[in-house]
Amino acid sequence: MKNHKLYYLVSFALFSIAIVGAVINSYINYEAIVTKIISLGYPAYLIQILGTAQIIGLIIIITKKTKWMVEWAYAGFFMNLTLGIIAHLLAKDGNGATAVFCLILLITNYVLYKKRNVANKQYIKKVKEKATLKKVV
Repeated sequence: MKNHKLYYLVSFALFSIAIVGAVINSYINYEAIVTKIISLGYPAYLIQILGTAQIIGLIIIITKKTKWMVEWAYAGFFMNLTLGIIAHLLAKDGNGATAVFCLILLITNYVLYKKRNVANKQYIKKVKEKATLKKVV
C-alpha cells in the first residue's frame, strides 16, 4: 500500500505542476495563447474558463470532499486533455505533446487513486474484522 501511495503522490505532483504551469503560462503569455487558441478554432474567453476549471479540479482532487466530485474532476481533466489532443491533431499543429504527457500522468494517477481506495477499503475491513473478533472472545 505504501508503494501505491508514493507513486500516487509523485504522479499527482507531476500532473499538478504541469496543470498549474499551463494555467500560469496562459496568464503570462496571454496574447500568444489567444492567438494559438483562435487558430485551433476556439473562442479566446475559453482560456479563463479552462484555467479556472483546472484549478478548481485540482482543489477537488486534493481535498477529496466526496467521491463523485473527485470522479468528475478526473473526468473533466480527461475530456479537456483528450479534446486538446484532438484539436491539435485536426489543426495539424505539432504542439499536442504536452497534452499527451499530461493525459498519461492523469491516467496513471487515476489508476493509482483507485488502487489506493481498494487497499484502504481492504485495510478497514480487516481492522473491523479484528475488532469484532476481539469483542466476541
